[in-house]
Amino acid sequence: MVVSAGRGTQCDVRGVRAVAGAKGVLVSHLTRVSAEEAWESAYKESATLEAWDQAAYLLEQIGSRVTAASLGIRDARTIRRWRDERLEPRDAAERQRLRLLYRIVRAVMGVYTKPSVAVGFLTSANPQLDDQAPMLLLADGHADQDQRPILASLRAFLEG
Repeated sequence: MVVSAGRGTQCDVRGVRAVAGAKGVLVSHLTRVSAEEAWESAYKESATLEAWDQAAYLLEQIGSRVTAASLGIRDARTIRRWRDERLEPRDAAERQRLRLLYRIVRAVMGVYTKPSVAVGFLTSANPQLDDQAPMLLLADGHADQDQRPILASLRAFLEG
């Protein structure tokens, strides 16, 4: 049961965390789900949620420093402005990186339920990515051309 709430209001009902967003309620399941469910849910949400709602979720879960570094943005105030002023990133590549970062964090949170695990995945050398951290590949723009290596490493992480 989710209680109706105003924008930004947070409720915790039966292990489900709900955050009222600009266009409804963003539900962050704190109970563990299967890798496949997390994968599908993260994809659908990344494709349908507004950029400012994605930014809000990332800022809350992994913090402004990791979010900004993963997106290749020098100043975290830019991301907070997206959230606070309900803005879309101007640059198409930034929008794509934001969407991919949201998908990664949302999927990891679905399976492992801890923000520290999502941060660990993003910042650790990954053997499937030639020992590069996914965060660095995102920030450097490699994911703009081809998301498949990062997504394959994410899927292996979720299923492993």
